[in-house]
Amino acid sequence: MTIQRLLIRLVSFTLLCVLFTQTAFSQTKTISGTITDDKGAPVQGATVTAKGSKIGTSTKADGTFTINVPPNATVLVVSSVGFTAQDVAITGQTTVAVSLVPSQTGLNEVVVIGYGTARKKELSGSYSVISAKDFNSVPSATPDQLLQGRIPGLEVVVSSGQPGSATQVKIRGNNSVRSGTDPLYVVDGIPLDGRSARPSFSVNGLGQTPDANALTWINPADIESISVLKDAAASAIYGSRGANGVIIVTTRTGTSGPTKIDAALSIGTNGLMRQPDVLDPAQYRTELAKYGAKSDSGASYKPFKEILQHDLTQNYSVAMSGGSENAKFRASFLASRTPGLVRKSELDRYIGNINGSFKIFDKRVTLTFGVTTGTTNEEIAPISNNPGSTGSMISNALQWNPTLLLKHGPLQYTTNPNGQINPLVFSDSYNDHAYVTTLLAYASASWKIFDDLEYKLLYGANYGTGNRGAEIQGWITGTGNTSVDGKGTAIQQNDQLFTQSLTHTLTYNHKFNDLAVTALGGYEYYTTHFKWQGMTGYGFDYNTKLSNLVPVHYYDNMQDVTAANLTAFAGNDPAVDLQSYFARVQLNYQDKYSISGSFRADGSNKFGSNNKYGYFPAISARWGISDEEFMKDNRVFTNLALRASWGQSGNQSFPAGAALDRFRYNSNGALGVVNYGNKDLKWETVTTTDVGIDFGFFNGRLTGTIDGFIKKTTNPLYTATYATPAPAGTVFKNLDGYVSNKGFEFSLVGQIIKSGDWSWSVGGNATYVKNKFVYPPAGTAPLVLTGQLNGKGTSATYVQAIANNQPIDVFYLRKFHGYDQNGFAITDGGASYAGDPNPKWTVGLYTNLDYKKWSMVANFHGNYDFFIYNNTLQSVTGLSFINNGSNISKTLLGTKENPANPVSASTRYMSSGNYMKLGNLAFRYRLGDVTSHLKNATISLSGNNLFVISKYPGFDPEVNVVTADANGTGIPSTGIDYVGYPTVRSFTLGINFSLN
Repeated sequence: MTIQRLLIRLVSFTLLCVLFTQTAFSQTKTISGTITDDKGAPVQGATVTAKGSKIGTSTKADGTFTINVPPNATVLVVSSVGFTAQDVAITGQTTVAVSLVPSQTGLNEVVVIGYGTARKKELSGSYSVISAKDFNSVPSATPDQLLQGRIPGLEVVVSSGQPGSATQVKIRGNNSVRSGTDPLYVVDGIPLDGRSARPSFSVNGLGQTPDANALTWINPADIESISVLKDAAASAIYGSRGANGVIIVTTRTGTSGPTKIDAALSIGTNGLMRQPDVLDPAQYRTELAKYGAKSDSGASYKPFKEILQHDLTQNYSVAMSGGSENAKFRASFLASRTPGLVRKSELDRYIGNINGSFKIFDKRVTLTFGVTTGTTNEEIAPISNNPGSTGSMISNALQWNPTLLLKHGPLQYTTNPNGQINPLVFSDSYNDHAYVTTLLAYASASWKIFDDLEYKLLYGANYGTGNRGAEIQGWITGTGNTSVDGKGTAIQQNDQLFTQSLTHTLTYNHKFNDLAVTALGGYEYYTTHFKWQGMTGYGFDYNTKLSNLVPVHYYDNMQDVTAANLTAFAGNDPAVDLQSYFARVQLNYQDKYSISGSFRADGSNKFGSNNKYGYFPAISARWGISDEEFMKDNRVFTNLALRASWGQSGNQSFPAGAALDRFRYNSNGALGVVNYGNKDLKWETVTTTDVGIDFGFFNGRLTGTIDGFIKKTTNPLYTATYATPAPAGTVFKNLDGYVSNKGFEFSLVGQIIKSGDWSWSVGGNATYVKNKFVYPPAGTAPLVLTGQLNGKGTSATYVQAIANNQPIDVFYLRKFHGYDQNGFAITDGGASYAGDPNPKWTVGLYTNLDYKKWSMVANFHGNYDFFIYNNTLQSVTGLSFINNGSNISKTLLGTKENPANPVSASTRYMSSGNYMKLGNLAFRYRLGDVTSHLKNATISLSGNNLFVISKYPGFDPEVNVVTADANGTGIPSTGIDYVGYPTVRSFTLGINFSLN
């Protein structure tokens, strides 16, 4: 189905819903009024409903409203975000004027925490919460990208420009030496596995394409709020999965009132945020003359532009909601098309959601359900962060001689005399498509046994299935791979991921005079299962010549390969079962003193037989200083509170079956070892101590937080290899050392102008983290080398290390001291620790400016005090390649280097990665109510990745950092830039409106 046809059907569906939901009332009375804030300014978008009914409306831009209510209605309920809801008596009245009271700097706002909710004022752990009104204004593919630059302590890096690629998320630094540092995601109370069902593989030497984002099936427009649990006191309730923090996503549900339809559509275009730093034709000719190279082919050309595309992005969404106090519903649908900047890359998404809640038996029983299903159709370009010396589409476009045309006619590709593969050949001979369907469903039943005691049962299931096929057609040559050139190769794979959870909770809420008590007890069973199967083959008997191409993909016709060249494979991770008991008690005395304690016991079959259970306690406290009697007359602080917490949480992000002896039959029929068992294997434990201050000045016009934290990860997980003469194989074990993260974070939000037609607020946050790995048994030598390079002249070269008293993945290189008189590099004889690839500072800055119906939102984010290794410069655009007719980097102009200088790793290729990026900028104009049914219309123009301020010469210091496990240890590298997918700058025009 084309997206245009889909849009027609959506519009038809919307109009049908509007006609269906119109209701005539034979007897009504009309109430009109005005809603203002405490300063007398009109409040737009406030909700006004007749209490006890589903009749409601919203205020206009001038704060006015008109509503028809039943003749027996006596009370209107007025509510708006940031204000305390009010009941307004209307008996005997036809007009009302209401002045809303701001909620106390948001402290009375109810937020979602683990297995429950709490007022902000009661939170004693380290939490950050943003709601839908705070989200970045530019359409975002996934929920994690909505958080970029908005949460202190949170580092969000969009590591590839490929649409739908994985996002790197870290909370307060690196906790582990291995992979698996992403936080736990919980959606509507259902914990996710964290993996995607999209198959991940490499195709015959092209390298690993970027992993898929596991959250692409969530529609950002469906999100109500996101809570980030940062310290162990907040996340310990999730036990052995909470060490890296927890991100809780809560989606929108139906509200009381008449049926309402919200719709939005947008269209956009994209471009390259930063141009590659290679020479233009004139500069290239000058350098050819300088070095006596003879590679001028006569043209003047920009080869990199030829691999780009500039198709339009499209997003269409519609949501319908409504109901009464006893029955509410919401349904939504999203269709989007996001072409990539590079040829033959695209992400199409179709996401549907429906949820509802029903109160029965005199409102003592509440039944809820929700179903979200998402389908993605992804086209993937031949771009990876770790291709070999043959390179990939990006590296070949960067290297291509700018005086040599790429094509001289249809299907007439230029052959480079130096043997380099034409990037258009890479693109046109390679096809890669992935189709993924994901389903998240939940159902719950809550029973108020007594007014203060409630039991809840929640069942959730998350199922994903993915199919992916990739091919390199046989007409390609020059790859150096005998199973590809002239033969063609293909791979086809299917993955399945199935996760289930069953949670029982019993919650007690009671207030004893000045003491409020909330107690929670629960049991949870969680299981997840992942399996895959596929086949790979080479030697197809068609599409081996350009003169005779047929539109049949190899991966759809694997039977064309002879049995000798066809290999089938399959895998089945052992099911992971987790059985947990947990409890939490929260005490609040006079709204001044809060204390919370939690405990969780996790039993998992991932752990060794001697460590079946892990235990995770936490305690925290909060003192509301500004609520004390001695602070009542102060004119400075609106809010002042002191928090302190201590707790332990765990990390079990290691492969299923890691504690067991595991074997697998290889393709030759021999029995191979996957890993040996370890009965003593257990989870990593992160112990966190946090002290924080929350403050507000000038009647809430200036608010902020300051936190200092210390995290210590003990029993870090590591993959070791048995030394000879023991049988070859790996074993997972816990190291005797630990990982330390110490730092602080702060945030500040100021309402600079709030007067008349003007409103201007500015917010910012910054986090400092110092990371260190301590492993005394390792002595002065590194425990293991990491950061394997790829490309020409870099075989088996490692530039990073895990070492005692050093940051995780510290650069371990020979120091560069310039060039000798002959232009050859001068370096130390041995490697030493050279710099930290992990940013010490993560910052965010955002501002909102409103004038009458106009508004502007800008969001900046950046990282500081870290290094990047420019492997692109070393292995793709280095000076030594100019003599064979390849292009080189502009940064090499004027250097004393000799083109004969060999490719060799050193600090010569290290650069500061400091950057500040304007992530997005949006302008909005509120049309308001266009007709009696078309309401709250808004037009927006937004830009994404507009510019970056950085001295780093690559595409982007935020993108293109290698995270692949290059040496089989499970330890990802960080901060190595090697020809990844470039950053996309986009512009989007959109409109959204409501129908009721």
